[in-house]
Amino acid sequence: MRSIRTLLLAGAAAAALTIGIISPASAIQLSAATPTPTPTATAKATPTPTPTATPKATPTPTPTATPKATPTPTPTAATFRLPLAAKSYSVSSYFGPRCIPVRYGPTVHRGVDMAAAGGAPIHAVAAGIVTATVNGTSSQEGYISVRSIIDGVEYKTVYMHMWSATTHVKVGQTVTAGQRISQVGTSGASSGNHLHLELWKSTPAGMVATDAAAFLKNKGVDLYTSAYRVNAKPTPATCTYYTVGGVNFRTGPSTGYSVIRMLPLGTAMVHVPGTITAGFIPVKVGTQTGWVSASLVSPTKPPAPAVVAPRPVPKPPTYAATAALNLRTGPSTANARILLIPKGANVGVIKASSGQWRQVSYAGKTGWVHSTYLVKR
Repeated sequence: MRSIRTLLLAGAAAAALTIGIISPASAIQLSAATPTPTPTATAKATPTPTPTATPKATPTPTPTATPKATPTPTPTAATFRLPLAAKSYSVSSYFGPRCIPVRYGPTVHRGVDMAAAGGAPIHAVAAGIVTATVNGTSSQEGYISVRSIIDGVEYKTVYMHMWSATTHVKVGQTVTAGQRISQVGTSGASSGNHLHLELWKSTPAGMVATDAAAFLKNKGVDLYTSAYRVNAKPTPATCTYYTVGGVNFRTGPSTGYSVIRMLPLGTAMVHVPGTITAGFIPVKVGTQTGWVSASLVSPTKPPAPAVVAPRPVPKPPTYAATAALNLRTGPSTANARILLIPKGANVGVIKASSGQWRQVSYAGKTGWVHSTYLVKR
């Protein structure tokens, strides 16, 4: 069957070639059995990987702001009270210029001093808020500061010289007029138990010291008539101080100025009270003017340093001859005799020694004698 099919195809091809239907090349193709091609397997497409989703960053939570504490409003002071019980104190120093009362004390007194018994109660003169409490020591004044609003203006009242400032109040506490806040003491530069009362007024230029006595009198509280005694002295025209050691007397109010001379311990000087610059005060020593450190003067003249008497120099002993004694020109019997010293004669002190021989003087002559014949007088 295969050969017959082949012959038929060949014949058909020849006929077609004869009549020009197909080309010789096509005839050749037709004459050969064309095998059915094996289909090529279609390659499977590599699946595109599913992209991994990038995790979104967790947003940082916005912190909640901590609400600020609302400050306690400063109360308005409408009533005023005495800081110490009436007739329990004396007024010992006024507000304003004054002589330095003790070493390290100020020449400008920014408060009123009220002497009272140690431990006496101190009361707030007006309502306010405690802004500072500082305990006192022998070198540091203890104090309590209270801020008040008076007639729409801010004031600061300062109570000073207590030993402990926290026995009755603490910073931030609101106090009322007449409330006990502390007790009288004598801490810091102080000559005795007393309350130093200051009043400071707020101004565009800053806090300015105000006379507390005059201010409170206008509010119906009289510190002077409420005292059992007012022994404060009026400010003198000049004050006399003394140096507490060797002090540099300078041309100006700082250590940067040249030294005129050194003032020895106890040097007296004259000062106009209330004048001070950067801790230095202008003074006059004799006819000369200059500046000294205010911390190096005192209103009390220091005692003169003790004079140590020199020990008396013991007098050398004198001698006398125990027998008639030859005074010779040298320390031996070989030396010539000057004269004969009689027994019991005073030959004075020994001037030199050489072995057993001593140099002495007698009758205006100096020579040598043997020590065997000398005795202390």
